Amino acid sequence: MTHAQRTAAACHLGAFLSAASAGYSLTWHPWLAAPGLVGTAFLLRGAASVLSAEARREARHAELDAAAAADEQLLRPRPADRDQPSAH
Repeated sequence: MTHAQRTAAACHLGAFLSAASAGYSLTWHPWLAAPGLVGTAFLLRGAASVLSAEARREARHAELDAAAAADEQLLRPRPADRDQPSAH
């Protein structure tokens, strides 16, 4: 489990607990549920943000790996150059 996945799981757990407390507060008065619902929305937004940032980072790493592989093909020395001794 990556760091981002652990963070998202913690945010989801916090959101569940916040929603549960909002549901319980709703039995007393509707306005008492507002802070719990705001907290739930905040934590779910944080989890989505962390997961999307991880997906963007993984996609960028994949692009860089593909570019490095393409550059390696272009910059590979010719067989004739490898057989000659260096001039050092």
